[in-house]
Amino acid sequence: MTARDIARPPAAPSAPSPTTLRLGVLGAFLLMLAALATFALSLKTASPGGDSDALVTVTAQGCEPAHLEVEAGRRTFTVVNRSPRAIEWEVVDGVMVLAERENIAPGLRQPLSVSLAPGDYAMTCGLLSNPRGTLHVIPNGDETPPALAATDFIGPLAEYRVYTTLELRHLKRQVAALDAAIAEGDLALARQRYHDARRRSRHLAVPTGLFGDLDQRLDARAAYFADREADPDFVGFHRLALSLFERDTTHDLAPIVERLAADVDQLSQRLAATTVPPAQLADGSARVLLAWHDAHASGDTLTPLARADLAGLSEGVDKIVGLLSPLLAQQAPETLTRVQSALSSLQQDLPDSEDDTSRDAASVTDTGKLLQESAALAHALASVNHALALSG
Repeated sequence: MTARDIARPPAAPSAPSPTTLRLGVLGAFLLMLAALATFALSLKTASPGGDSDALVTVTAQGCEPAHLEVEAGRRTFTVVNRSPRAIEWEVVDGVMVLAERENIAPGLRQPLSVSLAPGDYAMTCGLLSNPRGTLHVIPNGDETPPALAATDFIGPLAEYRVYTTLELRHLKRQVAALDAAIAEGDLALARQRYHDARRRSRHLAVPTGLFGDLDQRLDARAAYFADREADPDFVGFHRLALSLFERDTTHDLAPIVERLAADVDQLSQRLAATTVPPAQLADGSARVLLAWHDAHASGDTLTPLARADLAGLSEGVDKIVGLLSPLLAQQAPETLTRVQSALSSLQQDLPDSEDDTSRDAASVTDTGKLLQESAALAHALASVNHALALSG
C-alpha cells in the first residue's frame, strides 16, 4: 500500500435509485395506513358492535351513559375503557353482583352477557370510588320456556348450604391460624397459613360474590383503588399477599388479618340468613372464572398464587356442577356433557398439590392453556341457566 492509497478517502456508498426510494416511501405509507385503520377499529365506539344490546363507556369519572334501559332476558353489553387505568364493570342487584368484567385495559372494549329480569340495577364504573350508574330493565313481552318447579331446587340448595357452612368453619379456623403466625412474625408459617385460607376462600367465591361490599374488602385488587397499594381501603387477601410474597414481611399485617377475620365472620352471618338464588349457582360460577381469567389474561405467565387461586375456584365450581348435574341430565344432557368436559379438561391441567407455591411460574404454553380452559368452562356454565329456564 502506498502513501497515496492511505491518503485517498474511502469511496462513498452508492445512493439508492429513485425507483427504490419511491417504493420505500410507498411501502411506509401503506404500513402507516394499515396501522391507523387497525387503531381506529380497536377504538371505535360509535355504536355497540355485533350482537351487543348496549354500549357503556367508562371514563375516569364514571359511566357514560350513567343511565341505561334494556329489555329483560339475556343481554350483552359492550364496555369501553376510556379511563387511563384498567377497570372493572359490574351489574349489581342491591349488594349482589350479578355479572362483572375485570381488567379491561385503557382504550379497549370487552363484552359482558348477563340474564336480567325486569327491575332496577346498579352499574359499577371503574374505580370503586366513582359514582355508580343505573340500569333499568323492562319486560320484553316474550314468552319464556317453562321453568323447573321451585321444589326441584330444594335438594341442591340445601346441600349447598351445608357445604358453605362447613367451608366457612374451616375458613375461620384457617384465618385464625394465619393471624397467629403473623403475630409470631413467622414469615414461612404465615405464607403456608395464607395458602390454606386463600384456597378455602376460593371454594366460597360464588356466595361471597353475592355481597359486593364484602367481595370488595376480601378480594379486590390494588388496581381498583385510587391510590393502588397505598390506598387505606386496599385490604383483604391481595393486601396480605403483597406483604407476604412480594415484600417478604409480616410487619404491620395484624390489622389487615384482623379485618379479614371480621369480614369472614360477617360473610358467615349473611349466608346464614340468605339462600343463594338457583340462577346464581351456574352464573356465579361463570362470573368468578371469567373474573380470574380477565385478571390474568394480559400476562405472559401465571404465578403459583394465580394457579392456586384457579385450582381453588375449580374445586368450588366442581361442587356446584355436581349439585346441578341431576337436573341438567333431565333437562339438557348436551349442556351437562359440555360443562363436565370443560371442567375435566381444566382440572387435568391444574396442580394436584394443595400447595403449588413451591413451583416455578407456569410456562407460556401452560398459561395459555389454563386461560383458554378457564374461559371455555365459564362459557359452558353461562349456558346452564338457559338450559334450566332460570333467570335473575
